[in-house]
Amino acid sequence: MNIGNKLYLKDIEHIADDSHLKLRVLKIWNFIKNNHVLSIEMIVMDEEGTKYQSRVFHQNFSRFRDLLKEGENYIILKPNLAGVKNGFSVTGQKQTLTLDWKSIVKKSDDFSGPVNGFVFADFNSIIEQKCPRDTLFDVIGLIVSFRPLETTNPNPSKHYMKMTISNFESVHLNVTIFGSQAHEMSHYLKSNTTITCVVIVMQFVKLNVWNGIGQTQSHFDVTKMFINSDIVEINEFKKELKANNKGGMSGKSITTLPSYSTSYIDDFKGDFPLKTVCEITEPLKEMKFLLVGSIVNIRQNLPWYIIPINVQDHTGTIGFTLFDREAKRLLDISAFELKKIHEEAGDSLELYPNHMNVLKNRKFAFLVDVTSYNVTNYNNIYTVVKLTEDESVVLELESKLELMSVQSVSLNEVPLESDEVVQNVQKDVISQTDENFTPSTIDKSSATSPLKISVDLKRNLHDIYDVDGGEDDSDANSIKSNTESFGEDTPVWVPKVEK
Repeated sequence: MNIGNKLYLKDIEHIADDSHLKLRVLKIWNFIKNNHVLSIEMIVMDEEGTKYQSRVFHQNFSRFRDLLKEGENYIILKPNLAGVKNGFSVTGQKQTLTLDWKSIVKKSDDFSGPVNGFVFADFNSIIEQKCPRDTLFDVIGLIVSFRPLETTNPNPSKHYMKMTISNFESVHLNVTIFGSQAHEMSHYLKSNTTITCVVIVMQFVKLNVWNGIGQTQSHFDVTKMFINSDIVEINEFKKELKANNKGGMSGKSITTLPSYSTSYIDDFKGDFPLKTVCEITEPLKEMKFLLVGSIVNIRQNLPWYIIPINVQDHTGTIGFTLFDREAKRLLDISAFELKKIHEEAGDSLELYPNHMNVLKNRKFAFLVDVTSYNVTNYNNIYTVVKLTEDESVVLELESKLELMSVQSVSLNEVPLESDEVVQNVQKDVISQTDENFTPSTIDKSSATSPLKISVDLKRNLHDIYDVDGGEDDSDANSIKSNTESFGEDTPVWVPKVEK
């Protein structure tokens, strides 16, 4: 077979049928959607160290599936090219290399380029967010601390582990590892407790910004991880670390920090009262409470980082404010990345991207805060402090709600006047059109608000009437009990007399 002249990836646009590429497969994974493998994805590298993303679509699986292996070298003839979608490229290139029906792939034992092709990013450039945002990069460092594996999410791909790594200058970088690699790292650290020097390489990681500080995290099935592996880069790092011996850094034991999830979920098992929607529509006092409900809608035309959601339980629907830091726990994508995708698609930034629709119709336990602002302005759009989809937490709270409902009066036995108040409250909070619920953003301190009218009416009745019963007349909620009755069901109000 005539393979013609060798061409490098930097000149890929000029490749002809009588020339070839010599490439090494650095990483290979399947792209899966709806439980179907749609393509075989790869990161390939030529002998100059240039990297490209490559793929094989399912129509050509039979030709290439059994041939392509990670860590192997190949001669490629007649490849095709395709554009990169959404502006994000795992290798920084604007095109991908595709193998189709006319492409020819042949294994090769001759490859004179680098083995792994690492390009390590400087820690300070990551922390200051000066590293590439639209592509992946590599890091190497000594593990100085870690938190236990977090497994509260029922989806194993969402399990994660947080750690801190250090470079030679003692600059610390936070790293988050997801999925099977998080389990692999956890198992390694548990099985090697006497090892004090653990150097890792994370290849193909992405930038993540948290509280204004740059960090790194693994990226789905793309990231490669090397833990104390016998490779040139890790061995050289250990030698230099030993030679520098920055304060005996290489001899220090690794610090185990407390789990984030323990303290996070503990709040849902603490002393906060458990409420239903109909119980918290009036912001009468500052408090934190728990509520179990499903997100039914995301309101549009409001600034990002503040995500207004409508939450529904068996008693009603109410508006909450979900901040970006909590939404990111569920979406696994930063606001910056969402904004980038949104802009690439040409969509209005006043509208939330479709990525957020995955939050809809999912049940959560919410820890909600009624602030002084809510009380002062009579505003019942409350802020979500924390939320969790942890099944054990949700089921436990639902069991408590069921027990509470058995011990309390059913909604059908509530007097008519109370029903009217509840209905007015919900009309004030929710304007409904078809299946979309939109909480009102009007000033809840307005005298026209049904919420305010109901309370003011009770206060005005106290000013006009004397009530008998020996209770504290200043309590607006005690009006109903402070009445005289000439029968079991007929309350009588006694007018005040000028003294």
